[in-house]
Amino acid sequence: MQSKRTVMRQGLMAGLIGAGAVAIWFLLVDIVAGRVLFTPAMLGSVVFWGVRDAADVIISFQTVAAYTVIHGLAFVIVGVIVSRLLSDAEKEPRVLVMLLELFIGLEFGFHAISALLFTSFSAPLAWFNVAIANLIAAGSMGYYFWHERLVLHRGLFQSPLDDATNHPHTGR
Repeated sequence: MQSKRTVMRQGLMAGLIGAGAVAIWFLLVDIVAGRVLFTPAMLGSVVFWGVRDAADVIISFQTVAAYTVIHGLAFVIVGVIVSRLLSDAEKEPRVLVMLLELFIGLEFGFHAISALLFTSFSAPLAWFNVAIANLIAAGSMGYYFWHERLVLHRGLFQSPLDDATNHPHTGR
């Protein structure tokens, strides 16, 4: 099992990588749409000022920076949780199933929150843009963890439920 410091460091790095990957994706989406930094300005406007109409969004450094901090912190928290679960998986490979459940829960939760809060802002937060961003984030964070934590190499090639069938009484 890895030290708490290593778990925190890897979680921090993975979170920053995931947040950066999503930020770059939406920057590209905004550039193609001709509205650079609109997405973080829009999300910040909704979160901090309750804006409900895209016409009311003002792209400002303060709004973009404040939302970027919140976005980064959310990813760091997720990164630390995933790092901790991976650390626990070194002792108990079935914990890898919890990672899948966490990913599915985060996906569902984010799409539900987006549908409730951002209904009038459909273009940048279209379901496919969010899905692509989440896949990019998960892939980039997963790539980082793959190289940092060899437990993934072992755990992905062994069913997490294999240990459940190895009973000491049966010898299997």
